[in-house]
Amino acid sequence: MAYPAAPTYPAPGGGSGGGGGGSVDPVEPPSPTSQNVAAGGSLAAVTFGSFSDAGGRIASYAATVTNSAGSTSFSGSGLGAYTASGASDGSAGTLSLTARDAAGDDLATAVHTFRRAAAPGETWVQTLDLDVTAMTSTSLSAGSTTVDGRVIQTDASETVGGGSGLTASATQDVLMEVSDAFTEQDRARMVILKITIPAGIGGSGTGHAVRGRLYAGGLQTLGITPSCQSRYYQNSSNMRFQAQYQARPSGSGSFTSSSSFDHTGDGSVTTWYTRIVMLRGTYYVSIHKTLVAATPASLDAVMDTSADTIVCGINSYQTIGDSSPFFPAQTYVGLYNQSASTLGVLEQVVCYVFQ
Repeated sequence: MAYPAAPTYPAPGGGSGGGGGGSVDPVEPPSPTSQNVAAGGSLAAVTFGSFSDAGGRIASYAATVTNSAGSTSFSGSGLGAYTASGASDGSAGTLSLTARDAAGDDLATAVHTFRRAAAPGETWVQTLDLDVTAMTSTSLSAGSTTVDGRVIQTDASETVGGGSGLTASATQDVLMEVSDAFTEQDRARMVILKITIPAGIGGSGTGHAVRGRLYAGGLQTLGITPSCQSRYYQNSSNMRFQAQYQARPSGSGSFTSSSSFDHTGDGSVTTWYTRIVMLRGTYYVSIHKTLVAATPASLDAVMDTSADTIVCGINSYQTIGDSSPFFPAQTYVGLYNQSASTLGVLEQVVCYVFQ
């Protein structure tokens, strides 16, 4: 919408102009100007530069605001200053100043563009970036051990830190608590787990599978808490990927396996980033070769229809207006190795919430 920003005012020294024939000197406006301010900021007052008017033709100026978003107005006179009012986050438009002759005809127009940024929307906010290899070198006995203030639970003797990641003996559970990364009950959660196979892949098929895990609870509650994991293994020249999940409560600890997706030609890749996004009773699971590729720019980037992202829905689940039991106080991540000849090591844990 365009509307006058201020009344028309005589130009300084302007008049009716002279008569006579001959050529008419053109009027040239000053160069365009602009301003962009951050969300919550204030638009600066605008003063226009002088118009080129060798013939003294300008008799008055008229200011007009055209809003492309919002309802900003400006008040002022002559070349300015013009002061903005009514701007809000997301406001944008132009303030135009038109020079007119004594007859009211337009001679030239100067343009000032303004924009106030929109308030940032919800996004993925990182709450933890843990370099497991940088933790204090510790030999872990079966059970619960606290290392650098973080609880680690293992079924067997393992090691962590001192330049190496958290080990997991074949067919033994290893979990690390990351509850501090998820303090709110009503936010979507995401974990990214970097798992490397230092000694290489010792065979193909599910018997050599590596799993990156998310548990809402520790080893004591394995099988009766919401849980989901990636499972990937060499399949010919490809890396075959599945998601595995269990309904709540099952009490058995057994998983349902999804259909598979093959990362073509990546069968020998030994470092993968497992990404698990938890939206109450639904998990979005995928594996990626780099942390950058694993980190989504938006929630929409997770909830896509790509074949490499597997969606798992937990059944027998209802809730109305409460803090869902799928968002418990405790959260653990970990890994599980199927074979002693293909042993993955957890090297990094990155957590996000959507807010």
